[in-house]
Amino acid sequence: MKNPMKSTYLYPIVAFIAGALLTFLLFGGGDDSHGHDHSVSQDEGNGTVWTCSMHPSIRDDEPGTCPICAMDLIPATSGEGMEDDFSMVMSESAMRLAEVQTTPAILEVPEYLVWAPGRIEVNEQKLSVISAHFAGRITELFVDFTGAEVRRGEPLARVYSEELIVAQRELLEAYKRRDVSPALYRAARQKLAFWELTDSQIDEIIERGEVQNDFDILAPSSGTVITRNISRNDYINRGQALFEIADLSSVWLIMDVFERDASHIKTGSDISFNLQAVPGETRNASVSFVEPLFNAANRTLRVRAQTENNDGLLRPGMLLSGNIGVADSEARILVPSSAVLWTGPRSIVYVRDMEADSPRFEAREVTLGHRTGDYFVIEEGIEEGEQVVFHGAFKMDSEMQLADRFSMMNRVSMDDDMHHSESIERFEDVPESFKGQLTEVIELYLIGKDALVESEFEPAVEVFTRMKERVQAIGEHSLPGSGHEAWMERYAALTQHGNLLAEADDIDEVRTQFRFISDELIKAVRQFGVEGVVYQQYCPMTFDWEGSYWLSTEEQIANPYLPETMLMCGEVIERLE
Repeated sequence: MKNPMKSTYLYPIVAFIAGALLTFLLFGGGDDSHGHDHSVSQDEGNGTVWTCSMHPSIRDDEPGTCPICAMDLIPATSGEGMEDDFSMVMSESAMRLAEVQTTPAILEVPEYLVWAPGRIEVNEQKLSVISAHFAGRITELFVDFTGAEVRRGEPLARVYSEELIVAQRELLEAYKRRDVSPALYRAARQKLAFWELTDSQIDEIIERGEVQNDFDILAPSSGTVITRNISRNDYINRGQALFEIADLSSVWLIMDVFERDASHIKTGSDISFNLQAVPGETRNASVSFVEPLFNAANRTLRVRAQTENNDGLLRPGMLLSGNIGVADSEARILVPSSAVLWTGPRSIVYVRDMEADSPRFEAREVTLGHRTGDYFVIEEGIEEGEQVVFHGAFKMDSEMQLADRFSMMNRVSMDDDMHHSESIERFEDVPESFKGQLTEVIELYLIGKDALVESEFEPAVEVFTRMKERVQAIGEHSLPGSGHEAWMERYAALTQHGNLLAEADDIDEVRTQFRFISDELIKAVRQFGVEGVVYQQYCPMTFDWEGSYWLSTEEQIANPYLPETMLMCGEVIERLE
């Protein structure tokens, strides 16, 4: 795939060595068989070697800054190391220098948010349908457009009906004989009442003592006319729907919950939602009804809530996105989200062995559940009370990677010659037309990425807004076959973060949303494919060492997150095509 906007600047340094980005020699340890270049020898005895976390070839016998990236040097003492392919041992001093902090895994009933898109719809319980009770002809139309506001008792139209004339004559005759046959009078009066003539209209006929040719059709309730099925001089038949009036003082929220979250939704769950038409404002409601039938076509479950609309800003048809607060059915193991290192479907947590004489940490692959606030549910791999590393875990993992041991990027030791990175499911039945549309989205994304490399705020916002609109043009349900549900997830996330990016106040917020957009597009490229070749690239130093991915059409690193300080910080993770 050809990049639609190539950078015009020349890089002052030859491309960063791929992989050096993830090498973080904090703990020294291990042997020298992995290629460390000790350009400055370590002092004999208890001397400390100082090294750069990003450039481990830099070694010095005193503190300072890295001559390449100007980062502070950190100590690499020789008293610690790796016990096996899955663990490492540190000293207490190294733990303090690395700012390693642990906390126990807890057993609690998790409460988390389920994100779902939705829309505003008319409250069907406040919908009135006005039907014709007799045949006739519309002689006058007082409400002649949809959207008109009407009040209860207000005339909507005037009708001429021979059936109504006959019924009036019956009423007048029955009224004259009411003393002799009161039941006949009551029946004649009741007949007109069933035709929804009011008592005052019936009394007026009696007072006048003569038949009225035309009668007004009155609004049975106040509200907004949402449907008008008649025009002036139209003929109407018994049972024909003439108007629909909706009371919009309260409306329904209809939300589509994805299949994976459907089992958690309960009546009474709290909802917080935002409207695209009213940015920056959050409203609240609660789930009032969960539909019993699942939508097999969209793989979603419809959830309904009712909310007041006294200010009239909630209009049927508006799109919304909301979070439904749900609680799990049972207690689960929870760890801080910062304790989890993940790449693709794999998740790693570092656990401290509290029975070891020296601080010993084990890398464990865990089965990750839902995220709940600042915590992740751990389905398998961690027990209650075990001490997990929630600060400094990435530094440990970088050292494990440097030593070619089990880590976030290494499923097994490279010494076993079985190192590989896992990929997510690829769908083979994706139409070429869809790939072409996704390619157009990627092309706009790459333009925005280059704008971030140049630290251009307004151009970045403009192009990512266009990218979001292109995603919306593809549509949520445009991909048939097995990848339909996966694209729905990508679509929802890309739209959500695209909206947040469009509202960003500064370039830092743009980069925050770009991070999530990148993650989703990487998944999309892996799952559905695109036209041409893109490279998945990674820098571990962004967002306070949480690390970030992005896509590029060139192998040369140009970091969109840290262009002013570390333009060439990164490595190519994989070539995608």
